[in-house]
Amino acid sequence: MTERIERINSLVQQEVGYILQHDIKDARLGFVTVLRAEISKDLRNGRIFVGILDDPDNPERKQETIDILNKSAGYIQKMLGARIRLRYMPKLRFIFDDVVEHSIHIQKLLKQLKEDDQRRIDME
Repeated sequence: MTERIERINSLVQQEVGYILQHDIKDARLGFVTVLRAEISKDLRNGRIFVGILDDPDNPERKQETIDILNKSAGYIQKMLGARIRLRYMPKLRFIFDDVVEHSIHIQKLLKQLKEDDQRRIDME
């Protein structure tokens, strides 16, 4: 990946995150964070990977959030175009990325292991 595309990816990630935080007023979204953006070399298409912190036992809620984001993609593209200047404004598609949930799960496991070790030491 070229340095130019990496800079564009980073800029799009930051700006879409700002737009979601400040300009989208849909109460159904919940807490959404932009994890990364991947813009094609021709700047025509972009994939925005998002993390959704919501009820882990309700996967339908996550899909609903992705659907809302993809339905709002045109508006988000328009807002993005007002914030940055590119030759072409990429057509955005939002994709759920479970890296946040995976990280939280690993943190819980590590904490549990630490507590188990401490109990074992206390018993000796």
